[in-house]
Amino acid sequence: MSKYLKGWLMPALSVLMMWGISHGGWWMWAPWAFVLTVFLSADMFLPHDLSEPPKYQNAFLLNLPLYTILPLLAVLNFMVIWMVGSGDFLGFGAWVQQHFNIDLFAARDRTNHWGMWAGCIVSVGLMNAVGGTVTGHELTHRSSKFDLFMGRWMLAFTCDTTFGIEHVYGHHVRVGTPADPATGRRGESFYKFTVRSTIQSYVHAYQLEKARLAKLGKSVWNPFASPFLRGNLENIFMFVAAYYIAGLPGLGFWALLAFVGKQYLEITNYFEHYGLIRVPGEPVQPRHSWNSNHWGSTNVLYSLARHSHHHAEGEAPYWTLHAYPNAPMLPAGYLGMLLIALVPPLFKSLMTPALNDWDEKHASPAERKLAQQASRESGMAGLKIINAKLA
Repeated sequence: MSKYLKGWLMPALSVLMMWGISHGGWWMWAPWAFVLTVFLSADMFLPHDLSEPPKYQNAFLLNLPLYTILPLLAVLNFMVIWMVGSGDFLGFGAWVQQHFNIDLFAARDRTNHWGMWAGCIVSVGLMNAVGGTVTGHELTHRSSKFDLFMGRWMLAFTCDTTFGIEHVYGHHVRVGTPADPATGRRGESFYKFTVRSTIQSYVHAYQLEKARLAKLGKSVWNPFASPFLRGNLENIFMFVAAYYIAGLPGLGFWALLAFVGKQYLEITNYFEHYGLIRVPGEPVQPRHSWNSNHWGSTNVLYSLARHSHHHAEGEAPYWTLHAYPNAPMLPAGYLGMLLIALVPPLFKSLMTPALNDWDEKHASPAERKLAQQASRESGMAGLKIINAKLA
């Protein structure tokens, strides 16, 4: 039964976030503080989750919490943009007050400092990333039209619908090679990585779809044939909706929400494969991803942290992924790594021994040669391959 209950941790988090945001004022920071405290505590103090997938699994019950995320995100973001405005668009505030006894008008009035709104942005941006992007990631790996529809709309909450194309057909093919923009390079800071990854991933998604549709005699600009164009229209729809709900303030606020949510995604991309090497053309193996079996990262994020198995078998549903305890391991859970990556010197100091361990224990001979060159070019002190070369 626990395997079904774990799937509802993310929807429960969405509801708790709505409750916190609905109080307005400095309560806007409460969801972020709650996630920070609970996630870090779960990853630091609970035993690592090395459980194996059970033999019997009811796919419908395991998929159900995934499908609830889209309407929950829609309500959360609508409420936030409504609070940025000044009227009562569609009578939403009055309806909430009548049916749930929550006074959003008072919450709006209490939110009268830019620092309060900053809390809202980092909180809701985080939910759009861990709810929308993580769940959308799971669904866009599937072939079902319904799953793809749901997944791509979830990605629209970070204005990143092309992720569903580039990640599946680009990143999973090119991971660990210089051609993959979503593989962090040795010595590269997150701040440099996010610019490179964002631009190059978008361009490559366009190139992939253009080439695929050209073989079918169709145009990438045909909305009936092109997921690339439909995704961009979905992104635009979100901006238009924000404008209609709250005018220019809503439009600007939505841009900030989408930007922050996208950065949460790119930080995750950054540390999931940081510094790892794969010979182009060779099969993707569990060693080409940093894995994490920390309890919170595994169970709240739909087993995304079991990244080694995910890349070895990209189409596998989240509930079938194995722990792979012998795969390369991150030094902290996902939320911990997210915070650490924001401080490049700290991140490099933690990842240097991890990269040394990978070079020694996981890399193939051909990968070790490439890793030596990458280490030399990185400028990172402490990498054993660099020292061995210079000795």
